[in-house]
Amino acid sequence: MIMMMLIARQRGTMMARHDNQRDERTAMELYTAGTGNGQRAAIAVNECGVACTMHVLNLAQGDQRKPDYLKINPTARIPTLIDPDGPGGQKLTLIQSWAILYYLAEKTGKLIPSDPAARARTYQWLGEAASDMAPTAQNIFFLGNRMPEKVPQSAIKFYEDRLVTQFRAADDQLARTPYLTGSEISIADLGLYPIYAGRKALIDGAGLSHVTAWGDRVGARPGVQKGMKLES
Repeated sequence: MIMMMLIARQRGTMMARHDNQRDERTAMELYTAGTGNGQRAAIAVNECGVACTMHVLNLAQGDQRKPDYLKINPTARIPTLIDPDGPGGQKLTLIQSWAILYYLAEKTGKLIPSDPAARARTYQWLGEAASDMAPTAQNIFFLGNRMPEKVPQSAIKFYEDRLVTQFRAADDQLARTPYLTGSEISIADLGLYPIYAGRKALIDGAGLSHVTAWGDRVGARPGVQKGMKLES
């Protein structure tokens, strides 16, 4: 009996070691940084619950232009996701935070509604956030912080007003449902959240109370909090 127990324990240890080795081989890698795009990808990793090693780059010091990183992503931008167990069991390297968000949701079967109408609304809000709201927020940042010459405040205010108008549509939707596509959180909410968080004072100051309440709900999620801190 004792011998059988020892053999069983040894087998269990060997199986656990094998599983750990397999996890190490199949763990993803995310190269990211403290920007809205970098946070979006990190949120996706955490909310989808995938095993992933996080590499945080220092953009101010030029980590994204170092030879080792350029071999991974020649565009010298973040984020970059490496999935050693991609489609067909082949390694996949993927850039663009919106693509990473969608890929991880599809791979894990999480955060995409099964209802066709809700799924269509999810894609609608993803498009709205990626093609309209994110560029507007980026214009505010670049005009206010990165232009070589001083930009008139009226130009910055133009984009601030535009962003508030865009979020007003979200506020109208969130007056009817707790999340953008209904009663359950989706990748649409996770994709939009870093934009909101980056301009929280502006948006909350515009009196968009439903967006503010939504931001509190989404921001309270552990996966979102870890993603915003670039943790995994």
